[in-house]
Amino acid sequence: MKSLVSVIGFIILTAVLAAVLLVATDKFATLREKEIENEARFQCAESSRYQVTDASGAIVWYPVNDLYIKCLNEKGIL
Repeated sequence: MKSLVSVIGFIILTAVLAAVLLVATDKFATLREKEIENEARFQCAESSRYQVTDASGAIVWYPVNDLYIKCLNEKGIL
């Protein structure tokens, strides 16, 4: 009887650990995909930017819209 309880307990523990591992792996994969997309967006913004200095002396960077969109299309984001 004790061995049956031990086996059932082991099976339940293994199932719970497998479920946790599956959920964690899925969450990590989702986060990794988002990180890769954000990195690609950043690279496109960096490669197609221009600088503007306004009247107050503040320097602002803007992406050139058509180059930015072309870059995103090449990376498969849009």
